[in-house]
Amino acid sequence: MYCFCSHLTPFDIETRISLIVHIREMKLTSNTAQFIQQMLPNNTHFDIRGQLNAVFDPKVVTERPGRALFLYPDEKAQELNDAFKINNPGPYHLIIPDGNWTQARKVHLREEGIKDLPTVKLPAGIIGEYQLRKAPQPSYVSTFEACAHALGVLEGPEVRDRMMKFFRVFVKSVMHSRNRFHDELELEE
Repeated sequence: MYCFCSHLTPFDIETRISLIVHIREMKLTSNTAQFIQQMLPNNTHFDIRGQLNAVFDPKVVTERPGRALFLYPDEKAQELNDAFKINNPGPYHLIIPDGNWTQARKVHLREEGIKDLPTVKLPAGIIGEYQLRKAPQPSYVSTFEACAHALGVLEGPEVRDRMMKFFRVFVKSVMHSRNRFHDELELEE
């Protein structure tokens, strides 16, 4: 069985999430941001950039309530950990660029209002579990994983664990369906 829908159960958290999604990512079946919105529907906003004849307005994102944190590991990024949480109390507004690394960097460098936001990064030692796309480094994670691990610090480990439980079922289901599909395509000798 390949359906993982029953594992995608919505719940609420305190943190607001803004996903700045590149239009090209919206068409990819391997995009994981859609599952964040489905798991956290009352907390998540999708903001599309890269559309022809449409201007992305970062004010829509930056004016949402909560302490704005841009999740991107640049040289100034503070690590999300217990000390960060003590020194920077919530509620939080986690802004996550969704796309490849080049697209994510462009959001941070080019968008007025966003490039001045404080950046945060995931704790060291996290290894990506996403096997549906090849990551340049083991520490590169999907958008869903990044969100889950960030919320694990900001909201608590039970939020991370709940999200990652779904994620593992999703990855396993897709890998199983791909392997089965390829097995069925093998030609008989």
